[in-house]
Amino acid sequence: GHALTTFSAPLLGGDTVSLPAHAPRIITLTAIGTNATAPIRTGARAGDALYVTGTIGDAGAGLRIAQGQAGPAELLAAYRRPQPRLAEGRVLASVVSAMMDVSDGLLIDAQRMAAASGLSVTLDLADIPLSDAYRAFAGDDRAARLAAATAGDDYQLLFAAAPDVALPCPATRVGWFASGSGLTLTDAGEAVPLPGNLGFQHNR
Repeated sequence: GHALTTFSAPLLGGDTVSLPAHAPRIITLTAIGTNATAPIRTGARAGDALYVTGTIGDAGAGLRIAQGQAGPAELLAAYRRPQPRLAEGRVLASVVSAMMDVSDGLLIDAQRMAAASGLSVTLDLADIPLSDAYRAFAGDDRAARLAAATAGDDYQLLFAAAPDVALPCPATRVGWFASGSGLTLTDAGEAVPLPGNLGFQHNR
């Protein structure tokens, strides 16, 4: 009910009034509409900067808490009740070259945007925005930043834009696009090997 109220979404239909305890639930949501101005992931250009809204890694930390590790309620809430960045998406639409959400992990989604745009992308771990709660929970070293960058479920907006563009909402520059292909990772400018797992991969 909370999400329906927040986003003024009506609930139509439904014929299940009760289920046995622990019975599986399957919920299907269909959204139908048109929007000719919505950016897609294929439009990044060589020389564009890569930005992300909000902070990264909170939902991944929340999953660890949901699985039994002690941690703060705000991280658990980030996992269980993610907030779609609809307002930011609307104001960014006119200034970005490409945009998508971070659902499967910052690294793998950045790689997907670059591949869809026919470019290479470089990310710097030192630039990835972490919340104070995440730092207190997981730390702020390279391992903690890699964990944040590969966890997924953050649903922040990842977008490409000219490096000198005036952004209409807060966002952090985390990398850049260039000609070529593939993902390169650095940490404060130092080359870092890519982890074996860049994020969630569907159908695996």
